Amino acid sequence: VFRHADVLRVVQDHDTFSNAVSRFPSVPNGMDPPEHTPLRRLIEPYFDAEHMRAFEPACREIAARLVQTTLQADTTVEFVADFAQIFALQAQCAWLGWPDALHEPLRQWTLKNHRATMSRDQEAQAAVAQEFDGYIKDLLAVRRQAGDAAPKDITSHLLCNASLGRLLTEEEIISILRNWTVGELGTIAASIGILAHYLAIHPDIQRQMRD
Repeated sequence: VFRHADVLRVVQDHDTFSNAVSRFPSVPNGMDPPEHTPLRRLIEPYFDAEHMRAFEPACREIAARLVQTTLQADTTVEFVADFAQIFALQAQCAWLGWPDALHEPLRQWTLKNHRATMSRDQEAQAAVAQEFDGYIKDLLAVRRQAGDAAPKDITSHLLCNASLGRLLTEEEIISILRNWTVGELGTIAASIGILAHYLAIHPDIQRQMRD
């Protein structure tokens, strides 16, 4: 699809070019209008400027701590594996309000998910998906049990978000959180790698930043 008119047709013709490509729910990217639209509207505020400003100090603190750890290494580091992927995991957990104890299990899960996806082994993919859903169900159960004392984080907020005129189902919440985690960890790490590479080949911009 290269022509503008063809692109518009793909975007607008939801019957021929449906986003619903799996038997499993995928909120909202695996949905078509009209189902897609209200769920997209529910999700977008979590990424608005106000939320990002509130999260920025925590994000900077994670980055600064990892930079210090990286600088203490006695040898050359592989930037994406030793910094970008770890930053993505820790920042996303902090943003969602997930405990530090999940860092290593989720890191291992990400590797297993990558292997299962690359192998196209459907049984392995199903097992990996069930493992992730188990983490989310445990997090939601803790928050439900805590009631009003539950942490005031995005995961808790999804449990009580009634902007659709109803509460989200557990299946919908799991799908949203899976989408944010599976989709975003790779995207964040790749973006940091792209920025680092850009700086590496533009020493003038490095000097500008240091100045």
